[in-house]
Amino acid sequence: MRRVFLPLILTIFVQAQLATLPLALANGGSNGLVREGDFATPPLAPAINSSINQSIKKNEVGNREAGADPKPLQGNIVSVDLTKAVIPNYQELPPVSGKAHSERVDPLVFRAWLAKAHPQFLTGGVSESSPVVEVAGQWDKADKTLAKLEIPYRHVKAREISSELLGSCKVLIINCAGDLKRDKLQSIRDFVSQGGYLLTTDWALDHMLTQTFPGYVSWNKGINSKDIYDAEYLAPDPILANNTVSSAFWKLDQASHTVRILKPGSVKVLVASRQLASEDPDHAGALALIFPFGRGYVLHMVGHFDNNAKIAIGNFLPDPVPSLGISLRQAIATNFIVAGLEGKRLPY
Repeated sequence: MRRVFLPLILTIFVQAQLATLPLALANGGSNGLVREGDFATPPLAPAINSSINQSIKKNEVGNREAGADPKPLQGNIVSVDLTKAVIPNYQELPPVSGKAHSERVDPLVFRAWLAKAHPQFLTGGVSESSPVVEVAGQWDKADKTLAKLEIPYRHVKAREISSELLGSCKVLIINCAGDLKRDKLQSIRDFVSQGGYLLTTDWALDHMLTQTFPGYVSWNKGINSKDIYDAEYLAPDPILANNTVSSAFWKLDQASHTVRILKPGSVKVLVASRQLASEDPDHAGALALIFPFGRGYVLHMVGHFDNNAKIAIGNFLPDPVPSLGISLRQAIATNFIVAGLEGKRLPY
């Protein structure tokens, strides 16, 4: 009798467990509640998987083409085989889970990260003759992060932007909200075309980036609903992914603008979020993207370069990566700034 009924009982038990597993995953735990910042996430929905997988496949195709026969791109940029490149200090991590914890991060931690990622930067590799120009914004305060990194920069008002100012500049940062008058946009477009590196954050997407470089990206009218999201590095390269990680938390400000990619052949999504993809009208969840223009580049981040903590004092950082000390968004942006200062060509 036991030989007959024991296998039957085991079969019924296993089937019952499998039937309840999808419900448990969907509820995020036994109490059915998902707290803000908790990431015990189920697999992506088919539409979201399709969107991110398409980005990955496009990058893989580009890598194979580059490895077989490097072809010159716009601005005489030569693509490289990212599949064979070694990324310094890059860490493959599992998807983030649990709750992101805000920490007090001393400015010395920012300097230590820079010393590890770019030791040549500490030996006079960059001088005051090639500064970063940081344009004052209403919401993002990139100057605070630059000061912690001790990267030389010049803080200016939007009205001060001119061809003369940008003539000796290598990296231009437009803080959120990016409210610029139209007569300033041509100078910025010319700056990038001639080899400049432009970093824009959050609302600068709709307020100046779309008008300055029409046809590349736009705001698709989507906004975020939470403060902290998961982030996955889709297309790491040896320059921008230096001393970063494959998975981390990513802090967004209130009503951050989600991005529509209008020119997928040129615009590469570097970092995306599974959870933001579920709120994005285009189901892409892009957090960081880049595109070449002329001899220069544009890097746009959904979110800010500043710590962007709810507590404005005390150097609190909402999304530090334990192994880095600083956040992933700050690390990528800093790598971009150093690349511009040193004239490094990016594989895009």
